[in-house]
Amino acid sequence: MNTPREELGSLFDLDGRTAIVTGGASGLGREIAYGLSAFGAAVVVADVDVPGAEATVDELDGDALAVDADVTDRDSLSRLRKRTLHAFGSYEVVFNVPGTNTRVPALELPEARWLEILDLNLSGVFRSATVLGEPLVEQGHGSVVNMASALGLVANPNQSAYAASKGGVVQLTKVLAAEWAPDVRVNAIAPGYVKTPLVREAMADETWYEEMRELHLLSRFADPSEVVGAAVYLASEASSFVTGSVLSVDGGWTAR
Repeated sequence: MNTPREELGSLFDLDGRTAIVTGGASGLGREIAYGLSAFGAAVVVADVDVPGAEATVDELDGDALAVDADVTDRDSLSRLRKRTLHAFGSYEVVFNVPGTNTRVPALELPEARWLEILDLNLSGVFRSATVLGEPLVEQGHGSVVNMASALGLVANPNQSAYAASKGGVVQLTKVLAAEWAPDVRVNAIAPGYVKTPLVREAMADETWYEEMRELHLLSRFADPSEVVGAAVYLASEASSFVTGSVLSVDGGWTAR
């Protein structure tokens, strides 16, 4: 059925919807929370950094709630789900954002750190997507968006655990999309380098920064706000026929 032309202007409208953003205290999660709120969504900002989550909520214009939540703890995610349902009755959108990285050669990466990165970046997405996605499956509609990376699609030295985890997020996204279709859409965003707090620390190494900058066809790193458009698109009816997709927001990195 064609969308009436007079309704096209509301394709990105999130009014009346509630979104959970894990990792919403800083970086991409915070910017995504701002964007969803700006388009009308009530936003639950979930993070282990409670003061940071509260600071994000304080800057949102609409309904919002800060919740202490840890994606490495299934019980914590269950409490987040319960608090969200108690506060808003239902929710329709879930963003799984938290991530970490250590940039060293594989031969120098301690196995304990490998396991930490995989637990947060990949298993954390699995826990969050399944615990928070279950009510969406039960109600028969919703959108789940996982944070992948360009490094889940292409290789780069010294990023073995991070790249493996993000490649896993790409495949997990496709599997969940297949399992939860046609009612719940599951997609991923794959950014290039974005000037988040984690990346800004690495940018202090000017040689590394110049090498990484040149990987992007646009010859720069992104500002966090430049991921918001993709986030709002995947949360809204503008992407109603999109599932199992990985939306690259990478300045042309993976086009090479």
